[in-house]
Amino acid sequence: MKKSLFVLGVAVAALASCTQNEVLDIAESNAIKFDNAFVGNTTKATVEQINTEGIEHFYVMGTKGGSSFFNNEKVYKQNDLWGYDNLKKWEAGTYAFAAYSNGGTTTQDGKIASGVTFNSTDGLQISYTVDNNDKRDLIMAYSTTNIDAANAPIEFTFKHALAMIKFTLKSNLGTNVISISDFVVKSINNQGTATIKNDGVVAWTNQTGTENFRSVDFTTTQATAGESDELVVVPQSGTSLSVEFTAKVTVAGQEEITKNLKATIATYEWQPGYRYNYTATITGTDMEVIEFSAPTVTEWGGYTDIDAGDLTI
Repeated sequence: MKKSLFVLGVAVAALASCTQNEVLDIAESNAIKFDNAFVGNTTKATVEQINTEGIEHFYVMGTKGGSSFFNNEKVYKQNDLWGYDNLKKWEAGTYAFAAYSNGGTTTQDGKIASGVTFNSTDGLQISYTVDNNDKRDLIMAYSTTNIDAANAPIEFTFKHALAMIKFTLKSNLGTNVISISDFVVKSINNQGTATIKNDGVVAWTNQTGTENFRSVDFTTTQATAGESDELVVVPQSGTSLSVEFTAKVTVAGQEEITKNLKATIATYEWQPGYRYNYTATITGTDMEVIEFSAPTVTEWGGYTDIDAGDLTI
């Protein structure tokens, strides 16, 4: 018979208190419970990021005595309580818990059906692929809850596992509108293995695969810089990353000018949970090739603009 457990919400990131928790069908002293989920470094973005207020469910992996105990078990919020089906009891043994969510909001399901493994030595490992139009957030956590404490709810503080990049194009052509189309960042590694261990650090290995990441068309003027889509990417580093797009402008009294432009990011390094904004200026000279300088790294909480020099048409 399926049973569900729900736990009263408490202050996010606070230690488990002595408040009585509502448990259905199983004595409180024996039930394994999960506390509120805390998600760090959230911010507004076009990507639907998971934050502490918006997370609706996550998936738990757990071991007891080195053997699988929780295997992709869904923990979900209902009426501000957290619960799961098929209840499990505390028994004598050594436990370890980790969790993830790949979406996990009211509009997205956060489950990864395959490629998820966990043990206390290797940690939580997820084989992951990011496609061009994938706007999902991936968060991961390894619980450091003191499971020796009687009836301590399992707490998770999630880390953002992916990186985000975007491109800001400024104009040096006065009030003339420059239309940007066919914007593409070429041959990004889009596969890899994300790992989190008991140190709480997300690390990526085995980055492979290639994907061209594209943006919708946009415009830029001297007064208002244009921005590409925010692109979710596998954290990685490399050299000579290629960016291509078409710029079109009509200057008063002149014919329409269209240029196919190429840019090169000489070196790049994208870390989990960080966002990177590359900026350049389109000028009136006839250069068609630009180079982006390496960006200053900013935390997931916001963007830092980096002057990448002039882009000319």
